[in-house]
Amino acid sequence: MKKNIVAAIVAIATFGVFAETIPLRGVVEGYYGRPWGTEGRLSLLKFMGEHNMNIFIYGPKDDPYHHSKWREPYPEKEMKDFKKLLEVAKANKINFCWAIHLGSGFRKGSKEDYAALFKKLGWMYDAGFRSFAVFFDDFGAADAEFHAEVGNRILKEFIDKRKGCAPLIMCPNVYWGFGHPYQKTLGEKLDKRVHIMWTGRGICSDITADAVKKITEDFKRPPFIWWNWPVNDYCRSKILLGRTYGLDDVACSGFVSNPMENCEASKIALYGIAKWCKDPKNFDSKKVWEESFEKLYKDKKVAKAMRIFAEHNSDQGPNGHGYRREESVSAAPLCEKARNEFNASGKLSNETLEELEDLFEEILKASEYLLAELPRERYDLGWEIEGWLEAQKYQMLIAFMALDIYKKYNEGDDIKSHVSFLKEMMSHSETLAEYHRAKFAAATFANDKQWIAKPATATRELKPLIDLILEGTLKSAYKRKTGRDFSAASGFKGFSNARAIPSPVVKLDGKYAGYVRIMEYTEIAPGESFGIQVPEKWQTDYFHAKLGDNAAVKAGVIELSKDGKIWSKLNTANHGENMEKPLSVADGWKFARYRNISKNKVRVKINQFKFDVRSVASPIEELIDELVK
Repeated sequence: MKKNIVAAIVAIATFGVFAETIPLRGVVEGYYGRPWGTEGRLSLLKFMGEHNMNIFIYGPKDDPYHHSKWREPYPEKEMKDFKKLLEVAKANKINFCWAIHLGSGFRKGSKEDYAALFKKLGWMYDAGFRSFAVFFDDFGAADAEFHAEVGNRILKEFIDKRKGCAPLIMCPNVYWGFGHPYQKTLGEKLDKRVHIMWTGRGICSDITADAVKKITEDFKRPPFIWWNWPVNDYCRSKILLGRTYGLDDVACSGFVSNPMENCEASKIALYGIAKWCKDPKNFDSKKVWEESFEKLYKDKKVAKAMRIFAEHNSDQGPNGHGYRREESVSAAPLCEKARNEFNASGKLSNETLEELEDLFEEILKASEYLLAELPRERYDLGWEIEGWLEAQKYQMLIAFMALDIYKKYNEGDDIKSHVSFLKEMMSHSETLAEYHRAKFAAATFANDKQWIAKPATATRELKPLIDLILEGTLKSAYKRKTGRDFSAASGFKGFSNARAIPSPVVKLDGKYAGYVRIMEYTEIAPGESFGIQVPEKWQTDYFHAKLGDNAAVKAGVIELSKDGKIWSKLNTANHGENMEKPLSVADGWKFARYRNISKNKVRVKINQFKFDVRSVASPIEELIDELVK
């Protein structure tokens, strides 16, 4: 009892007296990708102070001294930066919590590892930190008793023995869902003063009252919610600027948002999260989202343009988590009307054409205005979103071209010159997208462009409509020219009979056709498999899988097929998490799958699962090439 009272006094001293529903509310820098850097964090800490947030948890996956090099001291420069951040955090009444990620590099029962852990925590305490977290997410085994032991020892042998420390925060290995034996054991064994983080029913999901009630029973305490919104490390082509919704009024010990690597752009969502944390019962999501633009951008024209841009850039697109958001809400009825007209007759009414032109012009003007103004008004924001603004601009120019080609075709005119110009415009848009990738890759860990996706905009409502009109018109033009129906490549998809991967998402990125990376471990039962299919016209010349653990490599095989029925084992070169082998184009492989041939479940982390392919073009690109011949 005495320890609980002391912990409560320490918490009040550290975080302040709480009248709010949620005592700890703020941000966790916990995503995969380019860390924000000191300037970004300073900006965010000031923003948090202005909006009544009071905890910042430092845990970027790609800071090696937080994760893979956790035993080593930070270099002098980084320690100076931490001191700067601690000063600004204190001035804004924010608890700056430093997290250590032990992953699989901490050995059970190792005196040396415990000594190294306490030494590292001691260095951070001496630097001024008074709040600490320990992470076990995404790496290592789900050993609840071991993780409880580590948490309890940090609490009793380090935190309890030092002045002014806040209660420990833990991110467990099984940090989503409920009812898992790991969660129940951790709840029983871990000291009740330790906060346990949790992401919801899924890794990316809404936070519902029924799920919180169940995990509270498992943890034997209210969860400390780590909400994976607006993080975009699993949907890197998208920038997420939509409103905050999907949160029930729940009892939790804390609530932090995991934002995007686009720090300034994340403030739209964070503004809403701050308002929700302060008063969940009376939170008005739409009103707060509208209000955020005038609060975040002093220039009224910039605020208006950002609101237009944000409305059409808020949905993640198809992804392995199955978590989606609304997008282009005000334009959705018009898009539906246009789709219905075009699907019914291949035609659009004059009224619909005019409305679409007005919509495209509004979005185009907003994008062009922001591209011109942000470098002067808000360079920090402009640098982050420039690629998406360029993509939005060219998407709207291509949309206008689609309508122009549609009108010319229906007037009986020759559209070859218009299609040639469209091809040039699409090529220029592609060049700008590659520039964006290179720019961000240069500022990202390992300078690895594979991690940086091409910006994609307005994908939920507008892009499908634009593609429908353009592809439909070009197909009609192709038939008028050749007398034949056009047959395009089809069948690029992922498939799975594994319960843990119900709907794998695939993408084409240059010559690589494969899975969108799944950053969390999943369990594949004996006999279960997952795979990828490419279209008949595509040629495959290499296969490569990275499965997170050589145990997964040992437990399974890669099998190839030409028709999805008859499968042949691929004798891959295996090393570490890798399974790979060059393929002969002449063999015509169109399917690849991983199958667990062992007698046990195996943990798989799909960092990569892909074919290298040749002769790839979208249906629209194939049509354009045919029509400009």
